[in-house]
Amino acid sequence: MASKKASTENQSVARALAILNLLAGRSEPMGVRDIARQLHVAPSIAQRLIKTLANAGFLEQTGTTLRYMIGYKALQVGNAFLGQSSLHSAVMPGLYALADQHISSFLGVLRDHRIVYLATVQSTGPIAINHRPGAQTYLHSTAMGKALLAEMPEQEVRALLTQSPLPRLTARTKVNVSQLMAELETVRRLGYATSDEENRQGFFSVGAVVRDSGGRASAVVSGAVPTPGLKSKDRARIARLVMEVAQNASLKLGAPNIRMAFDAERLGKPAGIAFNAAPQKPRGRRKRPAT
Repeated sequence: MASKKASTENQSVARALAILNLLAGRSEPMGVRDIARQLHVAPSIAQRLIKTLANAGFLEQTGTTLRYMIGYKALQVGNAFLGQSSLHSAVMPGLYALADQHISSFLGVLRDHRIVYLATVQSTGPIAINHRPGAQTYLHSTAMGKALLAEMPEQEVRALLTQSPLPRLTARTKVNVSQLMAELETVRRLGYATSDEENRQGFFSVGAVVRDSGGRASAVVSGAVPTPGLKSKDRARIARLVMEVAQNASLKLGAPNIRMAFDAERLGKPAGIAFNAAPQKPRGRRKRPAT
């Protein structure tokens, strides 16, 4: 028996969106037959949908292989979402400031039980950490995910973590739910979460939530660096800087100052944050390379 959700969907629209989601997650263009095989539809159906999307600018065909990739119209839609978001403007100056400190920085939100990246700023360091906006990542293995999980009721967290077996991405990934629940208690106490080579070998990251005017966690920011040569004082410094970005962004969004002061007191107040003052003006952005 079909679900109520399935019965109210338009099948053609759902399939077209599935094509966009499929290609958005691929680094290489795909052919019609490959797309049809992935979506379990006939090539003729996939061809019609692809042609419609391409004519509207949501897909583009490569000149040599005649395969398809995401088109410019999809970028316009994504940019429209960011342009309407006060969250994006509140956070971006802080992400650029982290990058200037040789810390790759990220902004994410919780969608469909996963972290979705909204923005990434690469540091000036020699090693790139590539997470494209729109890409998804896990809750249990990332600092961003654990920071958001710590905001949820225990029953909700357990439901999320026990839906399916948690993938072990590295030798240090925690996949035991009880162990993760214990770590979340520490996250709540400190006000930030860490991932020490748990999501990707050779990288350490810190995540802290951004709060809206009601004090609710509306998003999360993180900073990541390579682990070789990383000392305890470096980890503490990264935590302070990420907390500063999250707290400044929260203040710009109208979050209550009292919570910000409490979080800072537990961590050790980062320099330059006026917790009982009006939100600070954003720092100057780094110039982006011309396109």
